[in-house]
Amino acid sequence: MSKMHFEKTKKKGSKTSKGFYIALGVCLIAIGAAAWTTYDGVKNYMNPTPLSGESSSTASSSKDRQAGHTMSGIFAESSEISSRPESGSSKASSKPQDPVSSQAKEPSSAPASSSAPASSGNDGVNIYPSGQKVTKEFSGKDPIYSQTLNDWRVHEGVDFSAEKGSMVKAVSDGTVKDVYEDPMLGTTIVITHKDFEAYYCGLGSTTLVKKGDAVKLGQDIGSINVVPSESVEENHLHFGIKQNDQWVNPLDFLKGSNS
Repeated sequence: MSKMHFEKTKKKGSKTSKGFYIALGVCLIAIGAAAWTTYDGVKNYMNPTPLSGESSSTASSSKDRQAGHTMSGIFAESSEISSRPESGSSKASSKPQDPVSSQAKEPSSAPASSSAPASSGNDGVNIYPSGQKVTKEFSGKDPIYSQTLNDWRVHEGVDFSAEKGSMVKAVSDGTVKDVYEDPMLGTTIVITHKDFEAYYCGLGSTTLVKKGDAVKLGQDIGSINVVPSESVEENHLHFGIKQNDQWVNPLDFLKGSNS
């Protein structure tokens, strides 16, 4: 009795197992089919097949518009609009230029007449103050050796060789700014000329001009004496020029002015 019951139970369990595996197989097939359908739909959405007569670049542009993407930082719609030529622009650019109207627009090549008067010769430096032989040049910021002081120092002017007692002349028209005694440079006359101030140093104590006097080109203003800080050297005039409150090379103003 028990043996027959066991065999019936075994047969029944075998049928139940087969049904379970069949159902499981059907489910797996259904899941696989659904997954393939979903994948194929997504693939077609991301990479649509171009229609007949539609290029691959157009399809790519359509995909970017659908996805809201940009091309080089600009929306595809804006890029297409900006690349579209304006109406009539190509015709306007290809139109030949009218040679007559082009010539009319060109400025006249004839030189404009200047109303400024010619230089009178007294507007700038015209003569050397005392001869043209230079015994010591302007050194700028570079120190040079001083025989009198036995040291190295900058030379802020130019020394012109001159006989003691010979006349010193104003290099141009101007106004006497000051007359004073300098312990290093001796009697000094400062004259304001048009574009600079001139320092005439090493003069005799008796000068021919005073502060406030107007002087003319070539006018005698004093005589050669001694420059205390350069007394070991031969007699000379120490001549300096300041422009914009800076010492500059006097020879740049005097060259060629009195050949």
